[in-house]
Amino acid sequence: MSIFTPTNQIRLTNVAVVRMKKGGKRFEIACYKNKVMSWRSGAEKDLDEVLQTNTVFVNVSKGQVAKKDDLSSAFGTEDLTEICKQVNFQYFNMYTSE
Repeated sequence: MSIFTPTNQIRLTNVAVVRMKKGGKRFEIACYKNKVMSWRSGAEKDLDEVLQTNTVFVNVSKGQVAKKDDLSSAFGTEDLTEICKQVNFQYFNMYTSE
């Protein structure tokens, strides 16, 4: 008997979930905890080192990705890098799952 392993499922480990509520919707990004602190203090300059994935979620733990329409109405852009910068830099509520 073989074990079925989903190939399209992304496993995130050592996750710090940074949440932001904007435009009546909640948005989350998955980051590395220590790197978030470095980013906010100005020591880390590369956003790709901070983010676990360059995706904006509605719910990180369930893997629910935010819709493009919701992102453009809340942030005024669909550029994921710019949205991640706004969420990561402006909002300081961070939750870790260990």
